[in-house]
Amino acid sequence: MEKTPYATDFLWHQIELGYKEIRKQKYKKLIEKFLFNEEYRKKLEKKKDYRGRDYEGGMLEATASLVSLSLCIYDNYPEIDIDLLLTAFILYGFCSIFNKKECFEKIKEYEEVIPFLFKKQRKKPSIELTIFEQLIKFDNKVIVKLRR
Repeated sequence: MEKTPYATDFLWHQIELGYKEIRKQKYKKLIEKFLFNEEYRKKLEKKKDYRGRDYEGGMLEATASLVSLSLCIYDNYPEIDIDLLLTAFILYGFCSIFNKKECFEKIKEYEEVIPFLFKKQRKKPSIELTIFEQLIKFDNKVIVKLRR
């Protein structure tokens, strides 16, 4: 496959639904810097996800999937910090279009988000970090099985 089979409008809609669920204004402001930047959007639409979606738009597709999965988990576990989790998943997609140093510079003021995107910064696992890691693994396993 050369390109995601999903319409990019659909994938952006999924991500924007997640953005709209974020209640903490500091996270909303951070996401807005990425989500409403046309240059970043175009780059993410082209980005491959080399784990399981090795085609154009693969990372956009993965990000939309992870945002949707996290909203489903939240329906069953409202105790989790969904604002933090959604922020981390949206940034997971956008940070893939930058090198690590560039990404870090863009989010360094948000200390609680950094451990999600930079494993070496993790001191102790939180429930949100566990969900983040496990949803990425789950999503990758599903997409690999579907592609066979």
